[in-house]
Amino acid sequence: MTAPKEIESTLRTEGLAPTGEAVAHGEAPGRRAVLIRGAAPDELVRVRFDPLKVPARGRLLEVVSAGRDRVEPACPHTRECGGCDWMHLTRDAQRLAHLEHVREATGVEATFHPAEKDLRWRIRARLHIDARGGRARVGFFGPRSHEPAEVDACVVLEERIDAARGRVAPLLAGARGEGEAMLALGRSGKPVLMLRWSRELPPEVFGRVDAGVRDGHWDGVRLQCGEARRPADFGDPAPQVEGADGAPLVLVPGGFSQAHAEVNGALARRVAELIPEGARVVELYAGAGNLSVLLARRAGQLTAVESSEDAAQAARDNLAARGLSARVSCADAARFEIPPSTNVVVLDPPRTGAREACERLAHRGASGGAGGPARVRHIVYVSCDLATLRRDLGILGGWRVESADAFEMFPHTSHVETVVRLERRRGKE
Repeated sequence: MTAPKEIESTLRTEGLAPTGEAVAHGEAPGRRAVLIRGAAPDELVRVRFDPLKVPARGRLLEVVSAGRDRVEPACPHTRECGGCDWMHLTRDAQRLAHLEHVREATGVEATFHPAEKDLRWRIRARLHIDARGGRARVGFFGPRSHEPAEVDACVVLEERIDAARGRVAPLLAGARGEGEAMLALGRSGKPVLMLRWSRELPPEVFGRVDAGVRDGHWDGVRLQCGEARRPADFGDPAPQVEGADGAPLVLVPGGFSQAHAEVNGALARRVAELIPEGARVVELYAGAGNLSVLLARRAGQLTAVESSEDAAQAARDNLAARGLSARVSCADAARFEIPPSTNVVVLDPPRTGAREACERLAHRGASGGAGGPARVRHIVYVSCDLATLRRDLGILGGWRVESADAFEMFPHTSHVETVVRLERRRGKE
């Protein structure tokens, strides 16, 4: 008789993994680690898992004995929605786990910057959509799933964004396919929608979108469908947020922006503080200028590098609106040639990290660079992923971590934003 694939066991949890799950160990032999979503530290839990998988991931069946870090989640949908994996934990437990994970990744103790607002904080959202049989399902992915989790309300979305979330599915009635909806707030404070869709959309969808913009439900909507090269714009789909300097920052439809305005401001100000006044700075992965608008005030000379021409133009416009001077280069940040006179490099890469840029910086530090003596004294690295941060810090062997700051950019989740300042090691001139 074939042994069952999964086994059921009662386990005692230990700490929290950087991936968000609680860690327990199965019975001997082997004492294999089991990762359990929805469990808290120091709990007795009944779980079902496949002991042959590496890593083994347990499905939580019952909390037999709750730990002191467990609280009742503010959202009733935490089991089916994959958005807030730490909402069942106290804020103190979340903070301590973030600090421990940042210390493990950077090798230094970090300063923690908490979010004052932990509900209704998210001013942008990326939602996944699956439309079949004339009906669209819209939501964040479920835990370890590519299926959208439909919920009646989301307690972390800003009220206008949450209301807009509920209007996406009706827009797509009769459509077939799958796609992504990116929600933000526009110039007048009403929602904007960027929809990327896998197929052509029925004409009635365009009619509903046009009516929604004319009726004032949306500031604007951009539809990118199937193989079409050019998107269809209705109204003004450009998002606008409050910049870290308090002035409006206009973004690209569907482009990246931080989701927590309060914490983003604190992070950007900290990055600027870490730049010596008057330094010659190169900022890689600059986007629409979120950091640039403060760096341009601090630096003696700023070169901002961004691969998207639309985002680079938005950065130029945002700087010009403030009367600030900087060179914005539309180029691949991973391959950008750092000018020999540069004192500081700021890295703000996507979740995949900055491996190639760090390899080039490490080679430059070792060789002095092709353009003359290397003058880069400091690197300021902004990271949203501890695994790629750890990897890239390992590449930068010629620099030592001088300081680390952990920002609670995503309350009630295992994700943390980190700012690391590196200094060139002595003898690496």
